Amino acid sequence: MLHPKKAVAHPWPIKDLKAYDFPDEMGWGPLLKSVLKKRGWSVEEPCHSHEDDKSTVMWPREFEAMMRQQDPVKLFGKRGAVQDGHRLRKMKLPPKALWLQACSDYRLPGDTSKACTREDFAKLYAKHHKTLPGELGDYRLCGFPGVYNALAKTDFSWAFRHAPWYPKAYCLPAEKEEILKRFQKSPNEYWVTKPRNDCSGVGICVMKANDPTLIQQVRAEKQASIVQRYIADPVLMGGYKFHMRIHLVVTSLSPPEAYVQAGGQCLFCTKPYTLAPETLGWQFDAPVHLSNTGLNMDNAQKDCFMAKKPVIGQGQQVSVSQLEKHLEKHYPRFKREEMWGQIMQISKEVVEYMAQAPGVTRHGKFGNKQIFDLFGMDLMIDKDLKIWMCETNNTPGLDDQDKKVWGKPNPDYHKEHKCFEQFWNDVLTLLGLDGARKQEKGTLKNFYQIQF
Repeated sequence: MLHPKKAVAHPWPIKDLKAYDFPDEMGWGPLLKSVLKKRGWSVEEPCHSHEDDKSTVMWPREFEAMMRQQDPVKLFGKRGAVQDGHRLRKMKLPPKALWLQACSDYRLPGDTSKACTREDFAKLYAKHHKTLPGELGDYRLCGFPGVYNALAKTDFSWAFRHAPWYPKAYCLPAEKEEILKRFQKSPNEYWVTKPRNDCSGVGICVMKANDPTLIQQVRAEKQASIVQRYIADPVLMGGYKFHMRIHLVVTSLSPPEAYVQAGGQCLFCTKPYTLAPETLGWQFDAPVHLSNTGLNMDNAQKDCFMAKKPVIGQGQQVSVSQLEKHLEKHYPRFKREEMWGQIMQISKEVVEYMAQAPGVTRHGKFGNKQIFDLFGMDLMIDKDLKIWMCETNNTPGLDDQDKKVWGKPNPDYHKEHKCFEQFWNDVLTLLGLDGARKQEKGTLKNFYQIQF
């Protein structure tokens, strides 16, 4: 594996280090803003926003007017320049800008429905970036338009249905007859049901192929979802199942250019792993099988999360470097370069898929002076030391957890803070835009460059 030799871009003048992000936790969160300010950036919101009792409302027309360097009244008319009682401001376009507002959940003015995941800012950038002044690379955005749908479990499963590293998946309702035949042929296999695009373990259940509940669910399913082979023989640490969260930085899709985090986290279930029938199907015991942080930090898992577990200790995470040491000790066949070789190949194929996904390419072709993006890859390793991809997430959580949980110090807070603070500094060092200012943190050695 090769580390990148230099930053992606030439540095900007220190006076032009201006970044934008969504408000509060709706964006990347306070940790990134803190890192940016320590590195010499100023940080603002990209447009007016308002939080009501339902959700956050965003006014992306202000951002569009700024991009197009026009007065909102001239651009949208007198009536169009007032939305929900807010008169659109004329925002000055700076000489250079780092726009970090990737897709997020919010509403538009006048929309009374609940918030949904939107990519308005990425789509506006794709539509108008060629009209921006200055040189190519003076205005960069985080978030490829269309990638949210491209990474939906159904779309991802269609794309990688024959990939040796992706557990066999059937897309419902289109393939219900095929999977019902599979259940009959192999009744002892284990399967996991997943909705199209939820997170934190919502809607997921593990069942055996001969479980009447699973068969009935497949027959009745009308919404887009998948049923996927369950990796039933995972490597365990201390008797607990886990997945690796390793981040992927894509700096170009045309041509593909990307970097894999040389490390990451292992996130654990908080109950010992077992395939006992009482943990499956209608009795599904999620903390035995699902290692999502949100689920395992739920109030119902308080005692399991805070318990001192073998190898893991309190909480639910250790570093990938700790996993490597564990594998070296307990699996004589383990070779670090082989594990990372598998991860790099999987990462390469995922980036190549995004580079040609119709939902992305219809917005244009974007090189390394325009858009970059960050992804969280969820990977598992089985007892044969084979790496499996569970899913790839856009806009992964990269902000601090609460310092206290249930009135006590959070055992994972400092571990995750250290990991994410280092990652953000590494990402900004890789981008290179603030390289004209002496930076105390961040290194290119924490990435492996994918060879396309």
